[in-house]
Amino acid sequence: NQDEAWCTTNFLNPAALRLAVVIRAELLEVMQRIELPVSPPAFGCQDNCTNVKRALISGFFLKVAHDVDGSGNYLLLTHRHVAHLHPFSSYLCRQPCPNLPTWVLYHDFTISHDNCIRTASEVHPQMLVELAPQYYLGNLPSSEGKDLLMELRQSLDSHAKEQEGLSEGNHSRENGGEESNRTGETRNQYSTELCVVQ
Repeated sequence: NQDEAWCTTNFLNPAALRLAVVIRAELLEVMQRIELPVSPPAFGCQDNCTNVKRALISGFFLKVAHDVDGSGNYLLLTHRHVAHLHPFSSYLCRQPCPNLPTWVLYHDFTISHDNCIRTASEVHPQMLVELAPQYYLGNLPSSEGKDLLMELRQSLDSHAKEQEGLSEGNHSRENGGEESNRTGETRNQYSTELCVVQ
């Protein structure tokens, strides 16, 4: 209902919400014109939240920061600057103050006497490795964050190989020794889901 006081209380930008309504209407019009399916809203659903984060990471994968010491000092992976969450961030203004996220996707970075990142969302490093491996594992400048992502990728790969070996062993026993993976595809426990416009 365009209640600006409610937006302020919930750390939302009313102008950004109005713009989101306009963009949503444009996307719906395009989807209907090219006859794509439109699903009903699923607000509050964990899958919806995950899909929105996946979409944001896919588009803004250059804007990720990692908390280097657990106290809110975020190293921007691309610029290698250290920054803090904006003082009016919802992470810092909530009572009681929650634990700060280890990895964040941010929208704005301001260089000032206390470098700040604004409009930050917590992300999981598995999503970074999954959705933009060509950047995070190849083009990212050397840093502690890149090393952590490389270790994560190796552990995910070894876990996937273990799972594949277990499923092949079970399948071989069931089928009298036939090969279980005829297509040669590797199974990945993290499947990419489409972000549904709602």
